[in-house]
Amino acid sequence: MPRSGLALTIGFAAEAVREGSPLIHCVAPRAATSFVAEVLHGAGARSVVTGTSPDALAAALSADAVMLDLGTIVSEWSDAVNPTAAQLRASGTPWVLDATPLGRESLRPDRVRGLLGHRPSVVRASGAEIDNVRIEAIDGALALGEAEIRVLAGGTEVAVLPGSEMLAQIPGVRAAVSALMAACATATGPLEAALAGAAWLALAAERAEGDSKGPASFRIALVDSLWTVRGDEIAEYLDV
Repeated sequence: MPRSGLALTIGFAAEAVREGSPLIHCVAPRAATSFVAEVLHGAGARSVVTGTSPDALAAALSADAVMLDLGTIVSEWSDAVNPTAAQLRASGTPWVLDATPLGRESLRPDRVRGLLGHRPSVVRASGAEIDNVRIEAIDGALALGEAEIRVLAGGTEVAVLPGSEMLAQIPGVRAAVSALMAACATATGPLEAALAGAAWLALAAERAEGDSKGPASFRIALVDSLWTVRGDEIAEYLDV
């Protein structure tokens, strides 16, 4: 896709989230629950944030998009996880796999491979390999890195600036970015969704930093900034 077309699609995706209010089901760490919900609602989406109980995962099947945090899934593993991912793929529901370890906890290679086999729309990871498992996004996008994110798909690679350094003081930022990617995936393809989600939060964070005095006020200002950022501004921020 020409860069001009990519920019238009990214801008459209963000505006579609704000106007359509998609329901995003997130399996996220407990410490990240409130921030993930605030970020999604700040962007205009709706949220359900749960653990991995069979009932919670069953509810994910009725969402418009799903984000599964592998660190949480590993620490609270349920036999319903893989069947849920398989049903998401079968139904065409976009879903994001955040394949980032929880602290220093090791990720079991068999579980990583199993979930990657269900072809998530976007795979997030700190690097291209985790516990000797090569991270690949078949038919989707791969978003690598923690602060500055590189998004790769179909031979295209675009870097997203890290935004404000204050983001490091807010728990749950990684999961929140993945959740935004899932929200954007309801309106566009994997590459555009990954770029829109990452850049949306980064740009909002840069603006929020000037209106805050510390982590608490920054968090509030960030949610407000997400509400006001326009789709065309996200595309311009990415310089695509």
